[in-house]
Amino acid sequence: MLALDYSDANYIKWVSENCPYKFDYNSLSQIESQSNCFFSLSYPEIGAQLYMSYFDLEKHSIDDLYRDFNLRLMEHSQQQVRVLESSYENPPKNVYGRFFEVAGDAPSNLHYLVTDQKYHFMTGVLFFNTTPNYDSLYPAIQYIKTDLRYLTENLQWR
Repeated sequence: MLALDYSDANYIKWVSENCPYKFDYNSLSQIESQSNCFFSLSYPEIGAQLYMSYFDLEKHSIDDLYRDFNLRLMEHSQQQVRVLESSYENPPKNVYGRFFEVAGDAPSNLHYLVTDQKYHFMTGVLFFNTTPNYDSLYPAIQYIKTDLRYLTENLQWR
């Protein structure tokens, strides 16, 4: 039986002068930021990319962003698969996150959003550099999901 082991995560702080958030991320990943506050986390050992998009709610409608997010999630889960949802809430820090794991051979098995419901909205989607096979990718999905949860727990809006 194949057993995949990944190195223990060591988290470091990421801060951008131009973006209204800061967070901790796994030092085993590589962060690539863009001028519009979008960024990606690359996991070279795993062959995965986590693409993150940021939206200013003073410029974008939260209802439209939720609608777009749900449409993308449905596109990635058109087959007969289960979508497992979990959430994270920290009202004192105004951080509300939702994680959607597509349990099946989908193009992307992990979708994510986090918001303060007033000013900030961030979404993420995970892709692997291989043919989708949920059973084989499951350990990697869980590893990255743990990182994403840690990022969410340590996210600070600015």
